[in-house]
Amino acid sequence: MKKILIAMLAACCVWAAWDATRPVDNYVVKAVAGEGDTLWHLVGSVMEHEGDSRDIREVIFYTKKISNLKGDLQVGDIVLIPIEVRR
Repeated sequence: MKKILIAMLAACCVWAAWDATRPVDNYVVKAVAGEGDTLWHLVGSVMEHEGDSRDIREVIFYTKKISNLKGDLQVGDIVLIPIEVRR
């Protein structure tokens, strides 16, 4: 049993090391807010479409920062969504 646990731990370490060395593509997607859009919905759908697997709260934080959004999202607001995708 102990050997199995050690083998599983070693496999996890190898996978984590491999994942950390994969190249990352960073880019910004521009979106325009429409009627009824929320930041959560807009950012979430772009992240899903682009394949970004980070926590949506982190991406929303940076989206607000780089888009200079204050308060509620208004129709026509330009939203810059930072995307990070591992290849």
